[in-house]
Amino acid sequence: MKTKKYFMISALALLACSCQDEEQGGVQPTPGQEVQFGAALEQSESRTIYGDEVNNAFPINWVNGDKVVVFSPDCASNGGVGSATYKVNVGEENSGKQNYATSLDKTGDIGVRWGDNETGSFYSIYPASSLYTKVSSDCKTVTLTMPAQQDNNFERTSDGKIIAYPDMRACFMYAYTPNVPSGNTVDLKYKPLSTAIRFTLQGPQNADDAAVTVTYVRIYAPSDISINGTYTFDDVTNGSGIPQAKNGLNYVTMNVADAKTGAYLTLAHGESVELNIFLLTGKDIVMDNNWYIEVGTGSGQSYKMSLAAIEGTNDVNRTLKPGMIHRLPTLPPLTSAEWSAANWMKNLQRNVYLSEISLPGSWYSLNSEYQDPAAIDRQYASGIRAFHLDTRWKGSWSLIGGFKPTELGVVDGDAHTDGTGITGSGDKFLTSDAPSFADALKQITDNVKDDEYMVVMCTFAQGSVVTGDWRQAISDACASNSKVIKASSLNPNTVVGDVLGKVIVIVNTYTDGPVDNSKCLFFNMGITLDEQEFMNNDYYKSPLQWYNTTNSGLTMYGTHAQATINSTSESGQNDNDRGYMPSFLDRENKAQNILTWSKNNYNNRDNYSHDCWIYLGLGGYIPGTGLFGHDDCSTVAKELNNWIDSKVKAMETEKSYYPVGIVLMNYANDYSHVVSEILMMNNKYRKAYDPNRSPVDGSYINGTGSNKVHSVAQGYSSGMKDNNTNAIGWTRCR
Repeated sequence: MKTKKYFMISALALLACSCQDEEQGGVQPTPGQEVQFGAALEQSESRTIYGDEVNNAFPINWVNGDKVVVFSPDCASNGGVGSATYKVNVGEENSGKQNYATSLDKTGDIGVRWGDNETGSFYSIYPASSLYTKVSSDCKTVTLTMPAQQDNNFERTSDGKIIAYPDMRACFMYAYTPNVPSGNTVDLKYKPLSTAIRFTLQGPQNADDAAVTVTYVRIYAPSDISINGTYTFDDVTNGSGIPQAKNGLNYVTMNVADAKTGAYLTLAHGESVELNIFLLTGKDIVMDNNWYIEVGTGSGQSYKMSLAAIEGTNDVNRTLKPGMIHRLPTLPPLTSAEWSAANWMKNLQRNVYLSEISLPGSWYSLNSEYQDPAAIDRQYASGIRAFHLDTRWKGSWSLIGGFKPTELGVVDGDAHTDGTGITGSGDKFLTSDAPSFADALKQITDNVKDDEYMVVMCTFAQGSVVTGDWRQAISDACASNSKVIKASSLNPNTVVGDVLGKVIVIVNTYTDGPVDNSKCLFFNMGITLDEQEFMNNDYYKSPLQWYNTTNSGLTMYGTHAQATINSTSESGQNDNDRGYMPSFLDRENKAQNILTWSKNNYNNRDNYSHDCWIYLGLGGYIPGTGLFGHDDCSTVAKELNNWIDSKVKAMETEKSYYPVGIVLMNYANDYSHVVSEILMMNNKYRKAYDPNRSPVDGSYINGTGSNKVHSVAQGYSSGMKDNNTNAIGWTRCR
């Protein structure tokens, strides 16, 4: 039996066009009339699907509405219309079941039209895509871009099987029909350009092992071999074959997720799935020991092994042939590993938009009345990656000299807070032993690792002495801290790879005016709430600005409060000193409005927005009563931390995830399970990403000009020590 697989392409003529020819009685169209096509096709767009394997081959069946681009240099150069995009019509009842088209319907007002040419040669490419397939105006140059990230979908059948569908955006096919007499029907017969690698992943070998969530699978070639990138066919009429890739990549990567919910594939003991990944090559390639497969898991662990070292590999099945399906021998079972907060971002695709990430955090991070412990390193160890620093001026006061500020500090509780005793706009300041803002910021930035990022939210404490510009003091501290990223580099298209090893500092300012050259992002969401503003809006929407003057293109969707009424059934009330004090009911409703927006936005994978960041401020206090009444922070934590926990757990139950953004909580360390669940959620579902950025390192990959292979990882060494192995046959690489 042959070891190579191939695409089985039907040669059936297009039924609708055949009938039309009979009706026309052989009448030839004159120049300017549209070309009629008959075709044996494979599908277009990402919806094209494989049929079941039959006789050592895989038919590729159309899904109704798929698209191909058809073009003719002869028509283009002789007064006709050279190219057009067509939808494949197979009827909904046959969608995904047949590999020939009932009709080929133009998507625009005009299709390909005959010119004055007596004959014409016709070409077609599948899939038609404005991002991945481009045809020049003279219809001679074709540019194909292999998707750097292939999004495979899966479904579970009623009998428990897992069926995966490859990303057919990467399954390029072509048709070439030469020298067709003017007026004749053009029969298009498609052949594959892409090379396919099929392989089977297995769940854990032991029945008592936890299931494994697969976040990505990658095939790596040696650093000097390009198997992905942008391919420009300078002149299709010369038939020169697949060219060398521009901006070439030495890897292809894919993920597997539920098409409806976006949840990543999870394999339990005894489960397996057959997957397919595409690459482009114009020649036979023999895979040596420097070719390897890498599998990333939701635990943050990744495993790899040499393709040449898989048991059952031989000289025949190590050879990749252009346009053919290549099946790997059986891969060893995967293994589960314990999740650690230290690994939370290791396996996140680096081209994911920052708006997709969820960060658990602490409200009043250094204030012992709100956090236990109020220590950055302890909070960081539990998984907290967003921090809140409430600032106030440090200094001294005397009746003669008044208040003399020394530097900007951070409120860490009542012990280091003093007052002038003068009523008015504010009288509180911090004593000399309170932490400075610069030192507190350094505590945070010292913890950030190269494969993650963090956020610091800054406010100016209510009731404080106002002197100087606190925003400038924050900006000065950020300027001297190399771990703080320049906010002017942040915009809606910022991806994870742009911010690794950095801390984003966001200032919630209540002060107008520019802060020149600041590295901070600024927004205005007042701590003292106005009842009408709070009640009449679903949530706050505040633009995120550079220098407190220039819109970044990002908007903060947020809600927060300080003083809170202890009620889950009634609305809040006004207070002369504190402004509007919302109830738990109010706060949960506003937060739910944001989560509903997030769910609707990110579950609409064809038309989502990634220019909004989410901020859920779930901290605050219930005001104390009586002469010695103490503010209650723990009840706020119990109510609101458990509330967000229930929302995250509901996503897990439904296997339908969406970002919850920056979540700041009281007593975050005491609710470390909530912190962990928010962090872990980032590795459980497919996220919105920039297709022009690398999923491996976030670099731009689909540009023009360079033919150099873009190598992200070194080739696998078969001599690597296996001392980190905890799955037979797989080497743990992190």
